[in-house]
Amino acid sequence: MFFEEYEKFSNADKEEFAHVVNTLMLKSFILRENYDRHLKMMKSNRDYSFCERNIDLIREYLEYSGWTIEKDSRLGVISINNEYQENHIRLDFLTSVMVYGLRYIYECAREENQMTSEVLSSANELLKVLIDKGLIKLDKKPSAVSMASCYRFLENHNIINRVSGEFKERTFTFYILPSILYVIDMEKINAIFDEVSKFGLDN
Repeated sequence: MFFEEYEKFSNADKEEFAHVVNTLMLKSFILRENYDRHLKMMKSNRDYSFCERNIDLIREYLEYSGWTIEKDSRLGVISINNEYQENHIRLDFLTSVMVYGLRYIYECAREENQMTSEVLSSANELLKVLIDKGLIKLDKKPSAVSMASCYRFLENHNIINRVSGEFKERTFTFYILPSILYVIDMEKINAIFDEVSKFGLDN
């Protein structure tokens, strides 16, 4: 069935199919909208549209190697997962703590506005949340280089979109994307909070 439907694609669609599958493998998420820094606005993502139109065919293709694909139409997130748990990335401790802070900011914004999909934030806001929650000690703040590395990782995996500034700057602004809800489940997030609350975060 897959090969019959795939052969109906034009050459351009076959190239787009390969591009979308590789993007999913690399980033785990495709979002309905991404921030375009040139236009300075959120813009529809053609990869998401292609994936949405052809999700059954992509699902069939991925199933051959033990992958599943899910679409959240409300939040505009398409994600993949491996049945053998082989696509899980082990986050370092600082990235995990930052993910907690981003999730907290995102959830607070959603409580204020139920229609929110992406949330505008900044490095200053995230740092303040982490300090206020006791996840980072005021006298042991991570270096700008360390945090920049985490921000770069998060953008590379479609969890944030840079809006302005450089990763290492405190004035760096970004959108937190709805994929943040899929990165770490609440049980693990609470475990991170409990661990850091007891022992603190050393740089």
